[in-house]
Amino acid sequence: MYETLVPVTHHFYPLQRHTDPQVAPFSDFLRVLDSPKPEATDNLLYLHIPYCEKRCTFCPFHVRVKRDVSVYERYVVALLREIEMLGRLPYVQGMTFRAVYFGGGSPSLLTVPQIKRLYEALRRNFAIEPDAEWTFEGEPAGLCNPELLEFLASQGTKRLSYGIQTFDEPLRMTMNIAATVQDALTANERAKELGFEDINVDMMYYMPGQTLAAVERDLKELGNCGFDSVDYYYMSYYAMPKSTFLGMEKGTYPRRPPAEMRPQMGQLVQRRMKELGYHHVTDHVYAKNPQGSEYYRLLWGGGFGEHRAETLAVGASARGYLNGYSYANTLAPDPYVEQIEEGKLPVNKVSALLADPRNRGMVFFPKFFRTPLDRIPDDARTRVFLDNLVEQGYALIDDGELRLTDKGKEWIPNITVDLFEDPQREIHDSWVEELDSHYSNRVTL
Repeated sequence: MYETLVPVTHHFYPLQRHTDPQVAPFSDFLRVLDSPKPEATDNLLYLHIPYCEKRCTFCPFHVRVKRDVSVYERYVVALLREIEMLGRLPYVQGMTFRAVYFGGGSPSLLTVPQIKRLYEALRRNFAIEPDAEWTFEGEPAGLCNPELLEFLASQGTKRLSYGIQTFDEPLRMTMNIAATVQDALTANERAKELGFEDINVDMMYYMPGQTLAAVERDLKELGNCGFDSVDYYYMSYYAMPKSTFLGMEKGTYPRRPPAEMRPQMGQLVQRRMKELGYHHVTDHVYAKNPQGSEYYRLLWGGGFGEHRAETLAVGASARGYLNGYSYANTLAPDPYVEQIEEGKLPVNKVSALLADPRNRGMVFFPKFFRTPLDRIPDDARTRVFLDNLVEQGYALIDDGELRLTDKGKEWIPNITVDLFEDPQREIHDSWVEELDSHYSNRVTL
C-alpha cells in the first residue's frame, strides 16, 4: 500500500493558501473574529518568538539570528500590541485557554523583564484557566539562567522544552547547534531543583552521516538523563541550504543515510524508548506520563478523532485554528512588526472551510494512533479507506476503537494525507510537486 514516505508532515489542517483579504475565505474569517464565539471549545494560546542564537542547518522554521537587544524590544512591543488587539475581538473574548505555549525560535533569548511583560499581558487580556499548562521553549544555555527559571517557576510554568537533537558533539558542530550537551544537562538539573514537572527535549535520527550504532549511543545517553518527555523526530532534508547538499556531493559534508535506514532507525527508537519507560503518546512524542502534554492534544484538534479544539496564534509566522479556519500570521518579523505598528492584524494566510469539519479529527487521528469508532465520519470514502488500512495490517479494530498497528505508525504522514478532503489533497499534491524539484533530489546522496 505504501512504499515511499510523503515528504511533508502536516501540523495544521485545513491547509492555508488564500492571501487576499478582500475575498472569501479571508474576509469571512475576519468577520468571524468580530462576532461572538458560537460554542465553547478547548483552547490553546500559542506565542512565537522567531529569534535564535544560531540557525541550525536542519531548521525548517521561520527564525532569524539577531543579537541586537533593540530588535528584540521592538518585537516584544509588537507582541504586546497584538495581544491587546486580539483581546478586544468578540470571538477571542469568548475563549478560555487550557494551555499556553511560548514557542520559537528561542524565547529564552529575551530578557526576564521582557518575558515578564508578556506574561502579564497574556493574563490581562485573555481568560486563562488557573491550572492551565504553561510551556516555555528555549535554548539550553538560556534555560540555565537561574533568574529566568525562578521567574517561570513563580508564574506556575511547569513545562520546559528545548533541543538536544544528538549527544554526538562532532555532529552537533556539523549541524551548527549552539548549545553544548552540558548546557542541556545543566538546564535539566536546575529546572528539577525548582520543581518543574515536565522537562521535554527534542531528539533526531536519520541525521547526516548517522548510523544505527550512533542512534543507539544517543538512546543510551538519553536513558541516563531522566527527561520527562522526548519529541523524537526523523530529519527532513528539505530545509537545508543548497550549500549543504553540494557539500554532500563533494564529500565535504556527511551524507544522508540510505533511505532504508530511516524506518530501521525509527523502529530502534520505538523499541528503546519503551524499554526506557516512556509511553509513545503521539506521532513523535514519548513521555513518562501516559497522558502526554495538553499542547499537542489541543494543537491537533483535541485528540483521538476529536476536531473542535482551537488555537489562537500570536507573533510572526504563528499559526492557529479558529471556527473551522486555519490561518497563519505574516512570516518575517519586520513586516509583522510594521503591520502591528499600522494597527493591522498580521494575518497573512487563511484556509477554506472543510466540507465536513469532522474530517479534521480524522486527519489528525493517526498522530494519536487511535480513535473511537463513533467519531469516524459515516461517509463511504472514509470507511473504504479505513477498511483497507485494516485489511493491509496498518490498523486494527479493538474495544470500540480503530487503532494503528506498529506497521501503521511508520506511515503516519501517508495515512494523514490519504484522509484529506479532495480539495485539500490537491493543495498538498501541488506542494509535493514543488518539492520534487528541490535540489535535495537532484544531487547524489
